[in-house]
Amino acid sequence: MKTQDKKLDLKIVLIIILFVVSILSILNSASALTISSISISPREIAPGENSVIEIILENEAEETIKDVSVSLDLTGLPFVPYEDSTEASIYEIKEDKTKTAEFKIKALNDAESKTYTIPLKISYYDENGVKKPDKSSLVSVTVSSKPIISASLEDGLLLKGQENSVSIKIVNKGLSGVKFLEVELQSSAKYTILSQKNIYIGDIDSDDFDTSEFKILFKENSLSTISLPLKVIYKDALNKQYSEEFTLDARVYTNEEAISLGLIKKSNTTTYVVVIVILIIVYIIYRRIKKRRKMKKMAEEK
Repeated sequence: MKTQDKKLDLKIVLIIILFVVSILSILNSASALTISSISISPREIAPGENSVIEIILENEAEETIKDVSVSLDLTGLPFVPYEDSTEASIYEIKEDKTKTAEFKIKALNDAESKTYTIPLKISYYDENGVKKPDKSSLVSVTVSSKPIISASLEDGLLLKGQENSVSIKIVNKGLSGVKFLEVELQSSAKYTILSQKNIYIGDIDSDDFDTSEFKILFKENSLSTISLPLKVIYKDALNKQYSEEFTLDARVYTNEEAISLGLIKKSNTTTYVVVIVILIIVYIIYRRIKKRRKMKKMAEEK
């Protein structure tokens, strides 16, 4: 009876040992090949630009790893391989050694500005030719292009000493849209801003524009060319805030200058008023003379 108990205990011990060895084997297999680091240079790229992805693999197993294949899945993403393919092969990685898989990708010209995750797959074999479970990970690449904003004055006649509508055109020349755009016209001793100084525009898509209109009174003694300092604040597609300042030169005329240059027609209103007044006076005098003559004639008849 005791002998049978000992045999049973021995079997249980052997089962436990085999189970532990199996678990250690699985753990060793799972951690045999690891991704030591992933570097992306540059991490942010503009549409049409290239980026280099380096994946450093480390062999933590107690044997040589062979036939390592590292691949990127660009399906449905705005990237294409540049020079190389989306798969890199490494013949072997010895114990406690590292190897690097390098990929060069290019962002498409119409790539939207945001962060993309690229699926990464790794397959390999042990030194006996036994295939190990595939490993997977994700690589993050950000597409971002710096907005290119310009500001200019719209055509229009500006006159001193009276209210003017000054229209300012804001153009987005960049490859990505901007949002929360706000235009602020700075004050000056040369003019008075009759409208609000800040105008909120909002979003401006790539290759698009919008306008802001300010009411301005230019002083009579101001120069012919007046600088309008402008501040533009906005955010890009990744919520990075920008602030830019522009100086717009406005040509301002007196009424006399505008008339002499043919920019406006001389008003004849004053002449018309004078003529009408004269005619009224002449009529009144005529009526009075006629009335006096009539009264004189009536007096003579009596």
